[in-house]
Amino acid sequence: MILDSDRQPAGLPPVTAPAAGSAAYETLPFDALWDRPGIGTPAQGAAEPPAGAWHLAWDALDAARSADALERLAARDYAFHTTGSTGEPVRRTLSGARLRADSEQLARLLSPYEPQAVIGFAPSRHAYGASATVLLPAVTRLPVWFWPAFDCPPPPVTARRIAVVAIPRTFRILARHPGWLAAFEHITFLHSSAELPPEAVRLCDGRRTAMVEVLGSTETGAVAHRTGWDPDGPWTLLDDVSFAGPRGGREVPLTVSGPRLSAHHEMDDLVRPLGDRQFLRLGRRAHPVKVNGVRRDLDGIAARLRALLPGADVTCVRAADPQRGETYDVLVAGGGPLTEDGVRALARGLGAAPREIRVVDRIPRNPLAPPPEGPA
Repeated sequence: MILDSDRQPAGLPPVTAPAAGSAAYETLPFDALWDRPGIGTPAQGAAEPPAGAWHLAWDALDAARSADALERLAARDYAFHTTGSTGEPVRRTLSGARLRADSEQLARLLSPYEPQAVIGFAPSRHAYGASATVLLPAVTRLPVWFWPAFDCPPPPVTARRIAVVAIPRTFRILARHPGWLAAFEHITFLHSSAELPPEAVRLCDGRRTAMVEVLGSTETGAVAHRTGWDPDGPWTLLDDVSFAGPRGGREVPLTVSGPRLSAHHEMDDLVRPLGDRQFLRLGRRAHPVKVNGVRRDLDGIAARLRALLPGADVTCVRAADPQRGETYDVLVAGGGPLTEDGVRALARGLGAAPREIRVVDRIPRNPLAPPPEGPA
């Protein structure tokens, strides 16, 4: 996103340039959010979302100007590249009104914790980042800082209570700044439905911290939430979402409906309903992994690799990744002379590079057996 002070509307906060030699966050003009949108990619046009750190002082606007800016953001459509299911990524367009409705649900979840500022790690090129990093601060009129990477310095936040829009790598980044974390009276982490990395629980600090997880997809937005740090805890449907599928039995696909969703959606998640509003999440129906926000079908990747490696047995297994939350490893057995670099190049050509390639003697087909050991 390009700073353009000449387009600054009257009465909005001025664009401030960082001091020479400093690593200050850019302050974006509010009009850039709709003329050069940082929410995904515009449905029409080729503008790119901001790549660096930025700050928007929504708290500096009065109610009328804030409402006008929010209405202009919500009046557009935005496109995201995702699947929401298995297969190759596709381009999906979401209305600004839908993203605003999602952000209003997130605001309700955060309201009991009374945050005074938002620190966003989720990039706006994904629907979760668009709703939580961009629209959530607009809805709540809270100042927001976007923190893009490990080498970015902590933002100069003076608020005592903050909400952190988290993605898996957030917790590793924050662990490097204990002094910055200690300065806050309370921190609420808002995390999407990617797997919570092990580093997250290390930031649990009694009553000073809270964890709010949301479950959803690009197609549905957030559909359920839970609080606390228990990875096996029950989920509760959001107040505008209802079960729309079978609820009998011990394992059923999560099927939901509601006015914000506009249709029934059968999701990848397998759940065990607990009454009318709660459920336990048991896993996923297919064998997908979400790599950089895009769901990939591991069974499909393995089948295509087998077709490219005649005589080889191939399987793909999910793996934890401290930055992305989820990734996958490729296990290969047989098929003549193979190199890890060669298999990696083939996998990358299918759209998602694996974390590791392991050449093993054989691949057990008992689904309950642990992955075989092999050279890294």
